[in-house]
Amino acid sequence: MARRRFLGSGVHALRGLLLLLLLRLPVTPGTTCPTPMSVEHADIRVKSYTLNSRERYVCNSGFRRKAGTSSLTECVLNKTTNTAHWTMPSLKCINASSYSSRETTVIISTSVTLSVVFVVSALVTCIKLRRIFQPTAVEMENLEAMPMTRGSSSREEDQRNY
Repeated sequence: MARRRFLGSGVHALRGLLLLLLLRLPVTPGTTCPTPMSVEHADIRVKSYTLNSRERYVCNSGFRRKAGTSSLTECVLNKTTNTAHWTMPSLKCINASSYSSRETTVIISTSVTLSVVFVVSALVTCIKLRRIFQPTAVEMENLEAMPMTRGSSSREEDQRNY
């Protein structure tokens, strides 16, 4: 009798498993994704619509991929609805000419900064060179500080010299 209970409980478990398998919709062989969604200013050339295939969007001419965004999309299966779909790419294509104007602004501001640094360093060098090549000052003797040794007045000396 113990054997029958074991076999009976196994049959019930098997029925439950079969019921679960029937309720879960199987993936139909050959399930494919629909056409990928459109992304502004970008195109995609899909090579494969099969599950787990990966594709990349390419920004149109005159546009660039914004830094930090991804052009990747993948064909995945939604297990709840049992349907395939493409993942949502985070791609943003921005106008390449606006990107270039930012580059130009950076280049101009860098050039101006370098020019200012050059002018300031040239002035500092010029000032240093003027100090190096300036003639040294000759100190004049202070005659009043020197004692007179002869005892004659300066008038007498002047008269003798002339």
